[in-house]
Amino acid sequence: MTGTSFDNSGRFILENFASGLPFSSFLPGIAGPLGTPMWVFYVNRGQAIASFGVGNKDNPIMEFLPANKSYQSTPYTGFRTFLKLAETDGPRLYEPFSPWRSDESTQMFVGLNELELQTTNPSRGIQTNVLYFVVPGEDFAAIVRQVRVTNVGDRPIAFELLDGMPRVIPFGADNWGLKHINRTLEAWMEVLHLDRGIPFYRLRASAGDTTEVVEFQAGHFYLAFTADARPARRLPAIVDPRLVFGEDTSLSVPHNFARTALADLVSQPQVTVGRTPSGLFGLEATLEPGEATALHALIGHTSSDQRLFAMAGRIAQASYIEDKRREAQQLVRDLTDVVDTRTGLPLFDAYCRQTF
Repeated sequence: MTGTSFDNSGRFILENFASGLPFSSFLPGIAGPLGTPMWVFYVNRGQAIASFGVGNKDNPIMEFLPANKSYQSTPYTGFRTFLKLAETDGPRLYEPFSPWRSDESTQMFVGLNELELQTTNPSRGIQTNVLYFVVPGEDFAAIVRQVRVTNVGDRPIAFELLDGMPRVIPFGADNWGLKHINRTLEAWMEVLHLDRGIPFYRLRASAGDTTEVVEFQAGHFYLAFTADARPARRLPAIVDPRLVFGEDTSLSVPHNFARTALADLVSQPQVTVGRTPSGLFGLEATLEPGEATALHALIGHTSSDQRLFAMAGRIAQASYIEDKRREAQQLVRDLTDVVDTRTGLPLFDAYCRQTF
């Protein structure tokens, strides 16, 4: 793995990041003076994000794991993207950033307040970009994930896409329970409001061995949409991992998705209680050479489901995502202006800001 250059935005570029020695880092836990931060840790494996949540390790959305375990698990239980390509001899499954692909060129772009991944598969004519940043200036905590698929080949491509998290930890599941009684804890897990297109994850009640039972109002949410047409269209969610992976409990291969049309898959009944849920969203697209399609997602935590519904229309817009990305970039510039350094070495100047 080498990293000897910067892009036009001043982000550090790591070439073929997954083939180098493992490392771990984190997105800045800042959301502005009136914002709510999200703690996000990443590694140079899979699609990078290894764990994230709010407050502390007892409020994970993706389970908090030490670095050595994250290097192993992130390609499987971290964010995943599955493309089922329409070929003349039948559909072919393709997973960008998967650890068993050797025919891809990958880059990681590390910014002051964002992280982007890119992979290009010349034989399939597909480039996939994934962008992450923490939403600033809101009274809820969330991370943005944008997935863009571009046809860089010389012929049209048609595909079905599933993207998201194979495992989402509902609110109320603490770190001790996940590590010691994970199977038992699943009995309290549930996903609400699947019919409204915004899965809301929480335990039905506190799972502690106490005389007092507490009902949770807060919860984690996962909202995904596409803005290829106007207005923006929310994407159907799959929260039952068996619909996608079948009996493959390793979460390695989405066997059911490979052999089932997306429209049929999302129309099937889903089990929303009693198991660790997923958060996977689907779309279909046909791209001419040079065309692209994008999936926008917000994964976060809010105080109640009613609060989530009240803000859903406002945040499920591409313009909101772009505005928040600019706000996040400006926030980190404002915070590091106090150490603004100008020498004959721009690399050193950037190093001062990054270190601060």
